[in-house]
Amino acid sequence: MRRTPFSARAGTERLAPLTLVGLALVPLVALGVLAWALWAPGQDLDRVTAAIVNDDTPVTVDGQTVPLGRQFAGALLSGGSAAVSGGSSPSPTQTATPTATPSAAPSATASAAPAGSVAEPPPSDDAQNFDWVLTNDGEAATGLASGRYAAVVTIPSSFSANALSFSGPPTQAKQASITVRTGAAVSLLDPALTAALTQTATAALGRQLTVQYLTNVYQGFNTINAQIGTAASGATSLASGADSLNQGTQQLASGAASLATGTQTLDAGAQSLAAGLATLSDQTAALPAQSAQLARGAAAVAGATDAAAAKASATVASLTQVQSQVCPGPLCSAVTDALTTATAASDGIGTLDTVADGVATGNQQLAAALPRVVDGIDQSASGAAQLASGTAQTSSGAASLSTGAASAAAGAAQVDTGAQQLAGGLDTAVKSIPTYSDADIATLTGVVSQPVVATQKAPPPGVATVPLFLVLALWIGALVTAYARRAVPGRDLMTTLPSLRIALRSAGVTALIGAGEGLLAAGLAQFWLGLRPDIWLELAIAGAVIGAVFCLINQALAAAFGGVGRLLALIAGLLALVAGMSSTVPPPVASLAAALPTAPALSALRAIASGSAGGSWGDVGLLLLTAVAAFALLFAAIGARRTVRLRELAPQPL
Repeated sequence: MRRTPFSARAGTERLAPLTLVGLALVPLVALGVLAWALWAPGQDLDRVTAAIVNDDTPVTVDGQTVPLGRQFAGALLSGGSAAVSGGSSPSPTQTATPTATPSAAPSATASAAPAGSVAEPPPSDDAQNFDWVLTNDGEAATGLASGRYAAVVTIPSSFSANALSFSGPPTQAKQASITVRTGAAVSLLDPALTAALTQTATAALGRQLTVQYLTNVYQGFNTINAQIGTAASGATSLASGADSLNQGTQQLASGAASLATGTQTLDAGAQSLAAGLATLSDQTAALPAQSAQLARGAAAVAGATDAAAAKASATVASLTQVQSQVCPGPLCSAVTDALTTATAASDGIGTLDTVADGVATGNQQLAAALPRVVDGIDQSASGAAQLASGTAQTSSGAASLSTGAASAAAGAAQVDTGAQQLAGGLDTAVKSIPTYSDADIATLTGVVSQPVVATQKAPPPGVATVPLFLVLALWIGALVTAYARRAVPGRDLMTTLPSLRIALRSAGVTALIGAGEGLLAAGLAQFWLGLRPDIWLELAIAGAVIGAVFCLINQALAAAFGGVGRLLALIAGLLALVAGMSSTVPPPVASLAAALPTAPALSALRAIASGSAGGSWGDVGLLLLTAVAAFALLFAAIGARRTVRLRELAPQPL
């Protein structure tokens, strides 16, 4: 019978000791290489070199320079722990102004490389962070193209201005952005690791900016509370003043009403006074002429009395001479009596003359004064008329004042009520607006800036990867074993041995080789897993079962389908690899991988590695059922191979 490469009859039935050693080493080498290189791909990130290009222009806040680009670069260098320094984040009322100050390096040990210079990487001993290099655009592009840099993070010139733009007009607010470039000459996981690190750094810087912004907001609450408290005190004083104003306007209204009543009475009296003075003026208009006439009459009387007094004096003088002549004598007595009477008459006339002179003088003075008196009465009458007119206007104004004062009193009452309501409302507002201590602000800003914290409780390193690599190593070992050892034992096909016995003997040897591979691979996996002895024993048993089943499956596929079966086995291994490496594979790939025997094998090994060995035996049971199906396929293939055509008969080397 003719043999072809990869056919069911490829390989040999008798394996030399060196071949057995080689078959044992295949899964060990596969597991060792995979586990050594990829057992914890998220660790030892310092082996990856990436570049930072900081083109940012710092901004000025309250006279202080805030270089957020430099601080973001520092966050990358430190593995994501950003700290906003060089001035605080602007409050909602502050404005960030770009400055011409060139961006400085994030640390004293690392500075941006000038154009055309060779980048100098900063010292780093953090295995969980890239080996970042600060450089310029040209050198970064060259390094990315050559594969020297796994990624290049470019911080644009507007980074600081955009990151702080929320402090300006809302229409001008922009998100700060960075550019992360990865080249084609990088490893598979480098872009994802770069994205994780840059996202961590941006999240840390954004959280710091949010904390600063919220701190200003909470401090603003304190300021508003204090200012409204001051306004409430002023409103209380306003309410007190409004109450006093209300009382004063009420008193003013009462006084204005009394004034209106008094001015009305005054108006009536002024009208009466004006009328009386007008009448008096009319009645005294003739007095000056009459007094002048009286003065002339009095002057005439005074003249007559003067003449009579002179005549009486002359008579007394004559009688005195006569008396001197007749006395003594018979006429002396009569003359004496006449002289006495004449003297008395002369004295009376003299007195009358004096009175008449006084009356004449008084009448002359009265005649001279009465024109002025009459003029005064006329003026008083005119003033009284004006007074009456003024008091009428005063009465009207007092009435208007009374009405206005009443309105003012009503308005003052409303002002008083409004001031009381304002004071009460401001007091309520003061009680409603919260105040925060520094400790409260620190707590709230920390919580609000990051309200949700994800605590990732991932399994220990290697628990997720080493079982996958163990499955792949055993599958590769099974592939190589199925190729090295003849899937269908040719020397027994033409014998009288039953097909079942031939299948059992061939499958037993294959399963024994696979079990040995599984035990050796489990022993090597212990180097990375570090399991307890009892758990490792379970891992070793499961590894032996999986190795045996995988070898039996690969033998059955090769026996039944030849080269196609070996190709199907290779495809199955690739599906197990991609499905185990990522959950984002297309649904058909995930479905096919879940249907393969590698899926329960991987599930069982991961359960044992994570300490849940009790849940792995169900998967082992599925593998045993798969082994039964594989043995049935092998038995059918051996039975089919025992019927051959004559042209296929040819001597075959054993």
